This record gives sequence, structure tokens and C-alpha cells, in this order.
Amino acid sequence: MIPIRTDRRQNRRPIVNYLIILVNVLVFVFVQKAGRGDANVQMYYLHPDQPELFQFFTSVFMHAGWGHLLGNMIFLWVFGNAVNDSFGHVGYLAFYLAGGVTSDIGYVLLSGSAPVLGASGAISAVTGAFLVLFPRVRVTVLAVLVYVLMPFEISSLVFLLLQFVWNMYASFTSMGGGVAYAAHASGYVFGAGIAGLLLGVKLLPRDVYDLLSLVRNWKRKLSYRHAVAGGYNPFSYAKDTSTGSRWINVNASSPPRPERVLSAKELELRQQISADHARSDFAAAADGYLKLVQVAEEPLLPLAQQLDVANYLMSSEQYPAAADAYERFLQHYGQYQYAADIRLMLGLIYSRYLQQDSLAEKYLAAAIPGLTDANKLELAKSELTQVRQRLG
Repeated sequence: MIPIRTDRRQNRRPIVNYLIILVNVLVFVFVQKAGRGDANVQMYYLHPDQPELFQFFTSVFMHAGWGHLLGNMIFLWVFGNAVNDSFGHVGYLAFYLAGGVTSDIGYVLLSGSAPVLGASGAISAVTGAFLVLFPRVRVTVLAVLVYVLMPFEISSLVFLLLQFVWNMYASFTSMGGGVAYAAHASGYVFGAGIAGLLLGVKLLPRDVYDLLSLVRNWKRKLSYRHAVAGGYNPFSYAKDTSTGSRWINVNASSPPRPERVLSAKELELRQQISADHARSDFAAAADGYLKLVQVAEEPLLPLAQQLDVANYLMSSEQYPAAADAYERFLQHYGQYQYAADIRLMLGLIYSRYLQQDSLAEKYLAAAIPGLTDANKLELAKSELTQVRQRLG
């Protein structure tokens, strides 16, 4: 499968990624092709039996042939642009070079014997970072079926996980074929690990759809579903006088099951959000809601509060958090009279601000049948047309 594009649009032009691609092409054409077989060129390959420090850098910009170069540059173009956008120019350049060096070290330590060259290890680091940062982005790939090229979309989480698993398997089963699988696997681990670490310490902007958030929300949903299996009501609470600092569901049977016990912190946040909402202090209510998301198994508010908080997050340009709040609203209040308007808002957020056209298409298409206002209907149709043009 050959990736050709993603549905994520950049907020800035990925200049460094363009320059890295250009350098790779220029080195291949004007250095390697001009000096084929020349020992002065081969000295820049990484020789694992007697590695030189400079070879860990120079080998990353060299390729074995046109096919090798083209395949690497396609992956770098498809996935590197978004990572460059997220890391910034200086950060991305440092990350790319570090990924190349780390992948070469992995090759030398794990299976290095023959000289190695190519950007594959560094690009594996880039795709590993893409997997952690943008797991819900859709990737358009070309599948080669005999003599037919068939394009289709697949989640980046699925596509890149398949790539990662294959390279890990190949690394530890001594597969050859002239491919440095150990370098690829080392690059993937480095890229995913660094991206996860930077997200965890908040040196990269967090997103409700990055891999860490998806894992966290998945764990919370599992816990919540287990808790509500017996008819649990998350909005009915009473003080647990046995501890003085815990709260339990008043509808729970006696004695209460441990999973029905909620922390005082969650209840305190819910009470504060309600008080802030009652006096129309939506900024404070939204701030409380964002804190609630971090501690609650199911951070759902009553209908009016959830909607007003989502609207405030949207108006204050906190688009990822707004999208998450609107989605939670639709999941639980899908029969709301103006649910179509919420779907329209979600479609616009994904289209104009989060650059996730597949999700934008989903919500815009779902909104259109329920819209009764002519202006909103025209807006939804116009935006949907633009989204579908971008999707091709």
C-alpha cells in the first residue's frame, strides 16, 4: 500500500520538510549518481563494523537507487509535513536528525553487518511521531491489485500500526532482502516515544484526538460502562459520612459497589461549574469543565451546561476541546431539538480549524437533513462541497 495524502491540513508551511526532501534528491543526483562506485562516495555510508561519527548523519541522506529514493520521499512528504507543522521548524529538524542517528545506532546494535544508507530510519521516526500525534487522521493509500491501482482511505492508526508491527517482526526474525528493518523499528520506537514524551510534559500542544488522549478516554469509557451496568446515575450524589471526603451515588444499592464511589474533587468541580453557569460566567464554567475532563470517568454535564460550555470553547477558539464537548453532547443528547445545528458546528470546526476533512464530511452530511434555516442549510452544503473537493 502506497500512501499518497492525509486529510490533515497544515497551519503553517512545512519549510524544513521541503528542504530535507530537496537535500535528499540533490545528494542522490549530484553526489551519488555523479560518483557511482567511487570509494569517496561509499565512505559516507554507515559501516557497522567500523562506524565513523559523521556516517550516522551522512548515510541518512543517501539512497541505493531511484526506487529507494522515491519510496522514502513519498512517505516523508505524506507524513513529514504534519509533523513539521506540529514540532515547529527547529524542533522538527532536530527531531529528524536525531531519529536518523537513533535508527542507525539501532541497526548497528541489533543486526548491522553490511553497510547501510537511506532516510528510512529517520522517516520511520517521523511516522512514529505522526502515529502518536494524529491517530484519527485519515490516510489515502493506493493498493496495487494485479494491474489495477485502487485508492481507499484508512485510519493512520491502522496503517502506521501495521507498518510498525511488520518492521518489528522483520527485525527480530532476521529477514533480509537488503532492507535494514532494525533501523526502521528503532526509528518507529524513537519517534513514537519522543512524541509521547513531549505530549506528556506539554512541550507539544495537546489535542483531544492525540494517542494519549484516545487511550485515556478509552480507559475511562470502559470504567464508566462497568459502573453504569447496574443502572448507575452519574448526577445523583450523597456525602459518604464514613470518610467525610468521598461521594457516592444515592441510587446505589446498599452496600455501594466500589466503582460507584466518586472523588470529592469531581463533585466539587461539578458544583462549581453549576454555580458558574448559573451566574452566566461561562469562561469559569468552561475552565472547570476542562479540569473535569482530566479527572472524571464521564465528564458529561446537564444539557444546558454542556451546550453553553461547548459554545464558549468554540467562541474562545479552543477548537479541539470544543469539538470534544460537542461530540459528548451529541452522544448523550442526540434527540435535542437543534442537534442538526450542533452537527453543523462540528463539521465547520473539523473543516476550518482542525483540518480533519473526513470527520467534517461526516457531520456536515448528517446535519443537512435536519437543518430548517435556509442560510444554515446553504452554509452546510457549501462547506460540504469544499470538503469533498479536498478529499477528491
